[in-house]
Amino acid sequence: MFLRIAALIALLALAGCADGDALAVSEARVRAPIPGQDKTVGYFTVHNPSDEAVTLTGAESAAVRAIEMHTTSRDGDVVRMRRLDEVVVPAGDTVRFEPGGRHLMLFGVAELGESVEITLTTADGQRIPVRFETVPLGADR
Repeated sequence: MFLRIAALIALLALAGCADGDALAVSEARVRAPIPGQDKTVGYFTVHNPSDEAVTLTGAESAAVRAIEMHTTSRDGDVVRMRRLDEVVVPAGDTVRFEPGGRHLMLFGVAELGESVEITLTTADGQRIPVRFETVPLGADR
């Protein structure tokens, strides 16, 4: 019996190593839409533990019409948003999508519930499903 348990533990440990190069997403959240609006924003942190850069190319969800990656820049009192076609996550580095910087714009939002699944896509064809918690207005800072 002991040998079976030890073998199972070893097998599970090896299986965990197989995805050691996968992107790690944390702090995933979407802001509840402003009443009367059908768009909102999403934020998250992504860590790339691999030895090679990974390029995020987009995101999608069945819960919304479209998702775009954007960045925010400020020039004096003028704030501008610009669509991003890709975001590179360097090898061994972390990239944040956060208020005032990179973020996801969600369009055609009807009802998000307590959370929503958003799938991040990469240039090499990876599809990374992530559960984003829905947070109230003002709680996304």
